[in-house]
Amino acid sequence: MTTTLTESAVALRSDDAALAERVRRLTDLAGVGLTVVPADRVLPDAAVVLDAAGPGGALTVRVDPARTAAAEAPPPAAVVLPGEEAALLDVLVTAATPQRARTVGVVGAHGGAGASVLAAVLARACVATGAATALVDLDPAGGGLDVLLGLEFDPGRRWADVREERGALLPERLALALPTWHLVRVLSGDRRGGAAADDLAVRSAVRALGQGHDVVVLDLPRQVLAPGTAQEAWLGRCSDVVLVSGGGVRAGAAAIAAAPLARAGCAMHLVVRAPAAEAAEVAEAAGLPLAAVLREERNLGADVERGARPGDRRRGALMSTARGLVTRLELAP
Repeated sequence: MTTTLTESAVALRSDDAALAERVRRLTDLAGVGLTVVPADRVLPDAAVVLDAAGPGGALTVRVDPARTAAAEAPPPAAVVLPGEEAALLDVLVTAATPQRARTVGVVGAHGGAGASVLAAVLARACVATGAATALVDLDPAGGGLDVLLGLEFDPGRRWADVREERGALLPERLALALPTWHLVRVLSGDRRGGAAADDLAVRSAVRALGQGHDVVVLDLPRQVLAPGTAQEAWLGRCSDVVLVSGGGVRAGAAAIAAAPLARAGCAMHLVVRAPAAEAAEVAEAAGLPLAAVLREERNLGADVERGARPGDRRRGALMSTARGLVTRLELAP
């Protein structure tokens, strides 16, 4: 059934019923609506406009410029069907499927700050509110969250598998292929490697998870603290960044050095693992709002050795801090 103009993300102008059916199969696969108009009609506005009046039987492709920012590569000007279904499907998934998630990045101001642990517990706290949540490990080395969360032997795709994908990454299909941790979908590296910021498949996967979830928590690599590919690739996707720091002179200096991240356009929230007075001093020196003071969870190391995972202590400091961040950042549905 042809959807109404107000419901459609894709518009096709063609009198060829076979071509329209081919396009409809792709829009159904992408989960977006399709409007078909006769060749003598004016094309309606849509996120993706397809016109069969192109030269040589090609289907011209026009994408709303407001949607191209989500693309990892410029969309093709034209496609030929049959033959280039994969290219058109990628356009449909990228441009016609809206980003639905709030994307929150978590990064340590210095090594050992505990950013990965807080990212994991924040994702777990989001799920507890009913938000469909994905947790993404963007460490290029791999093996971080997989080990931290005890997922090494769980079935599901890791970054090495995603990097081998060809064609469009469909949001629902990707989500269902990932391992889960307390209902959080987790995309992590393993011994085969992690997430390279300059890899189009990696960027496509992060985009697809944003299309299929309410919240995406990015465990950001510390490379985002300096200008470069990682900063360009990931900070622009974040509405909020949680900067995690310890106390003391060196940790405070690291937080001050990371403060210019606020200029990237995302809201910055500082979490400091230190006594309250010391945390307030770090926040004042860095010029960042103090979102939370994270008390030490003394038994965390021993808990992990016994097979417990971050957030298992429901009344512990980690979960209390994560729940506070969910409220502060308004992440609950």
